[in-house]
Amino acid sequence: MSVLETPRIIFGGEVSWDPIVTNNYQNEYNEATSLPQMDFNETVEQFRADAISADAVINNGNWNPQGTHRSNFYNAYVSGVDLGSGIERKDPFVSSAAAFQGMLVDLEPYGAFTSQLFFDQISFGIEGGCRILAARKYRFTARYINFFRLPRSVYGFAASVASVVWQTSFEKAGLTIDAYDSPALTALKAALDDPGVLGLTVRFNVYSTHYYGAENSSDIPPLEQQLVDNLAAGGFQPNPARSTMVGVIGLWRENEPAQEPGDRVMLAAQQGPPKFVASAYARLETGNAPLDGKNILTIDMSNSISETDLQQTKQDLGPLTVSAVDSGGNQTELGTIDYSQYNRDAYRDSAGIVTLQLSDLQAKAAAGGTLQMTGGGSGSGSTTYLTEQALRAIPCDPNLYVNLGDPDSTTDVLVLNKGVPAGSGITVAMELNSPSVVQSTTAVTGSDSIATFTVLSSEGQQGQVQGFVLQPDPDGSAEAININPQATTYMYIRMLADPGPFQGAVPPAATWDNVYDFCLANWNAMAPCMDNWLDLKSETEVKAYASIIKKLTDPNNFESYRFMPVTRDMTPGERDLLYRFLDGDQAKSVKLEAAPQEEPATPAELSRQMRRAK
Repeated sequence: MSVLETPRIIFGGEVSWDPIVTNNYQNEYNEATSLPQMDFNETVEQFRADAISADAVINNGNWNPQGTHRSNFYNAYVSGVDLGSGIERKDPFVSSAAAFQGMLVDLEPYGAFTSQLFFDQISFGIEGGCRILAARKYRFTARYINFFRLPRSVYGFAASVASVVWQTSFEKAGLTIDAYDSPALTALKAALDDPGVLGLTVRFNVYSTHYYGAENSSDIPPLEQQLVDNLAAGGFQPNPARSTMVGVIGLWRENEPAQEPGDRVMLAAQQGPPKFVASAYARLETGNAPLDGKNILTIDMSNSISETDLQQTKQDLGPLTVSAVDSGGNQTELGTIDYSQYNRDAYRDSAGIVTLQLSDLQAKAAAGGTLQMTGGGSGSGSTTYLTEQALRAIPCDPNLYVNLGDPDSTTDVLVLNKGVPAGSGITVAMELNSPSVVQSTTAVTGSDSIATFTVLSSEGQQGQVQGFVLQPDPDGSAEAININPQATTYMYIRMLADPGPFQGAVPPAATWDNVYDFCLANWNAMAPCMDNWLDLKSETEVKAYASIIKKLTDPNNFESYRFMPVTRDMTPGERDLLYRFLDGDQAKSVKLEAAPQEEPATPAELSRQMRRAK
C-alpha cells in the first residue's frame, strides 16, 4: 500500500472506545431479528435493569451497558514525517493535533471480526495552520486482528490481548491540505497531482487496551463493583475503554484497496505464543525517481511484535532476517532488522515501519521471490515467523448491509498478486464461514482484476449475519472453513429482516402504541444513552423532533456519524411505521401482538470468547 511510500506522516496517541455492549450477548439481543431479547410483557425499564445488574456486568461481561458508541482520538498528534531519508521531527507539521470522532459499530454483534468506525471527517493540524482535513469516503474497517499481541496474564480482560489494524482512504475531492511552510505537506500535496494517485490512506494500529480505567488486572474487580453501584444509583454512566495507537498517512493509489492493506502480505507461520509474529505488509520500490537509484523494501510491522508487559516492552526475538525465496527454494538474504529497530521506542517513533536498502541483485530476488522473515539466523537453526502469500482476494465491501426483499445486489472482490492487480481469469471462491456447513460460490476476475458476486436478498424468512472467506485460485476441495483474521481475507453480510408484526399483508397502523412497541422501544431498551438527547418513550418529544428524527434515520445518511440508530439495525418496516407516524398517518387498527423470536445460530468459538469480558 502506498502508506509505505514516501512522503508519509507518522502519528500516535490513544483512542477511546465507548460502545454499548449489551447487544454482544445472545441472552440480551437477537441479531437475526435485530431485537432485544425482551418478552412482550417485559418493560423497557425491566430490560435496562437486567442489563446493569451485577450478574450482567460482573458475571457475564456486559462492561458498558450505557455507552454511546463514540470513539475518539485523544493525546494524539503528528509525531514525525518521512520524505525518504528517515524520520524527521523538525517539520512544522510535527506536534500538530490529530482529531477524530467516530461511532464504533459491529456489523455482527456477537463476534469480534466486524468492527467498523462510522465518521464524517478526520483532521491533523488546525485551521489557519499546517493541516490535513479529510472528508469520509469509506468507513474505517478493522482487519488482521492479532489475538496474541499481549499475554493474557498481563491484564485481566480477554479483549485487551488483541491488536487491530484500522484503515480507510480518502478521495482527492474530499481533501484539504494546507501546507504553509511544511516540506512534508508540500511534498504530499504535490504527490496528489500524480494521475495514478486517488487520494490519501490513513492506517493505524491499536493495542494494549485498558478497561475501567484500570492499570492492573487486580484493580478490575472493585472497579466492576463500583460501576454496578453507580449504575444502580442512577444517572448516566458510560464506561469507555482506551487503547494505545500508532498510525501513518500516505498516498492511495489506483488498484489499491481502500479499507485494508493491499501490500505484499507476509502471514504468520506460527500458530501462537511463545514466539509469535503477526502479519506484516511490504512494498518494494526500485531505483526510479525519486529514489535516485536506490532500492527500498519497506515493511509495516505495526501489528507484528508482541508486548510483554503493561509498560509495552517489545518481545526481544533478536535479529530478524528478511529473505526472498525463489521457486527452486534458493534463498537470498535481503537484510536484518535488529531489536533496536523494533523495540518499544523505535516502534512508537516509526509506527512500526522499517526499511531495508537493497542492492540491484537483492531487489531482483525480492521482486521475483517469496518474502519471508526468520529469526535465530539463517539455515536449519532458524525459525520462520512470516511467509508471503502472493494471491489475496480483498473485498471492496468488507461489511455489507442488505434488506430482505430488496432487489439482489452485487459486491466486488479485488485480487492482488504480490500487491498488484492479478489480472483476468482467476477464480475466486466465496466460502461460508462455518465449522460444519459447506457452501461456496465462485466468480472469475475480469481485466480489472475484480470478481463480482451476486448478493441474494430475496431468500429466507428472517435476518441473518454471515461471514465469508475469500479464496483466490481455490483447489476445488469442499470443506467447512472458519475465518482466521490473521490468515484469511473475508467479508460479512448482514441481512435485515422485518420481525413478525410487519410480515402480514396489512402493515401496522401508525399509532403511537404501535410505533413505540415495535420500533422505538427496541431502540430505547438497547440505548439508554439516548435519554440524554431525546426521551424515546415520550410521544410529545418524538413528534416535536420529527424532522430531525427523519433526517437522522434516513437511509441516505447511513454512512454518517450521526445516523440513528447507531447500530444500523432498524428494519425497513420499522422505519416505514415510524415515518408514517411522524407524517401524521394515523390509520385505525387494533394493537398488534409481538411474534415469537427465533434463537440465532451460535457464532465461531473464538469470536464468542473474545466478546466475553473475562
